[in-house]
Amino acid sequence: MPPVSLRNILPFSPKSRSEAERVEPILVESLASPLSIERKRMEGRVLDIAKEEPEAMVTVLLRNLDTKHGKARESIEGLLKEIANSREGHAALLENLSHPEKEVRKGLHNIMVQIWGEPAGTFATNYEQAVFFVNLAKGRDIYADDILTLMELAKVTLVEGERERAYEDIVLILDLVKHRYRSVETMKNYLAEMLRVTPEISRLGMMSGRIEESLRTAVKANKQRKYDYTKQLIDQRMKEVDIIDQVRALGMTVKDKLSETPHVRLEDMNATDVWAFGRLKELVQRSSSLSLTGFKTEVIEVLDDFLRDEFQPFLQDRAQDRLKANDPSLMYTIYTVGLACLKLLKEALPKVAEEMYVTYFRELEGTPNLEDVPWPSTVL
Repeated sequence: MPPVSLRNILPFSPKSRSEAERVEPILVESLASPLSIERKRMEGRVLDIAKEEPEAMVTVLLRNLDTKHGKARESIEGLLKEIANSREGHAALLENLSHPEKEVRKGLHNIMVQIWGEPAGTFATNYEQAVFFVNLAKGRDIYADDILTLMELAKVTLVEGERERAYEDIVLILDLVKHRYRSVETMKNYLAEMLRVTPEISRLGMMSGRIEESLRTAVKANKQRKYDYTKQLIDQRMKEVDIIDQVRALGMTVKDKLSETPHVRLEDMNATDVWAFGRLKELVQRSSSLSLTGFKTEVIEVLDDFLRDEFQPFLQDRAQDRLKANDPSLMYTIYTVGLACLKLLKEALPKVAEEMYVTYFRELEGTPNLEDVPWPSTVL
């Protein structure tokens, strides 16, 4: 499984020394200047750097958030809030959750509370505790790769706007890593004690060699143990991330290529697009049935199967030339598939679906909220 990371969202700067590092020595002094023009100049420079180096610039701002200069502190708070308005800025903030410098983590906790409220501060605290226990586990050779993946997925969930889900996930993750650390340590201590008393057991007439061999095998198995009960949660969250990426890609195509809502009569459509509409109709019928019975996990499964195994291969293998030519039939298909998938996704990930509707479809639909958008007639 490839590692999940918010760095996939952030732009990459190959410079050996970032512009953010260059500006840090004069940051507080400039933002505390009695001259408003000097403060404005520095604020503009910071925002420009943040477009290219969001993570580095956010780290510098967090490091200096606790400055004693009131004007500078107020300005830094405002800059962090403005940067956090973008998806990249949000990701840049969360990448500092495990920063090695205490003042950076403290600044992050404070600004998260200001931006998203006290539950976000609790998320930061729980995340930091999870990092602590993961480091303890790794120091004792306890398997924790799955926990690290879940922690990254919790950050992705928070970036995508599903805050309540992210808050619940990090509490679960913290409980998981605590329980694993303690249970493995308890077992190690037990096995070590049994190995210690093996010679005494042999004096009672038992075969100490076999006992010791069995115990050493158990020690090795305990050290290399994997945990299947986290796999299902990881798979579920990975599918959600994959679906979000695929629907976002459709939305970006819509925003890039369409200036008005497309309409094409069914009899005028390309035959392969008609096939796609048929599969989409089956998807909507099946997913709507699952949603009514509360099986949101199954909705995610069905959406993932359709987008990853059917529609995306269709676009990549059979529709590239028509996509480049802005073929009306294909544009209508992409638009309808994207909108229908958002309607379905709203059952499982309401905040994500609403954000993508507002970003990519609302201007064309003219309806303020996704919930009020009627289902495309072609899929009903």
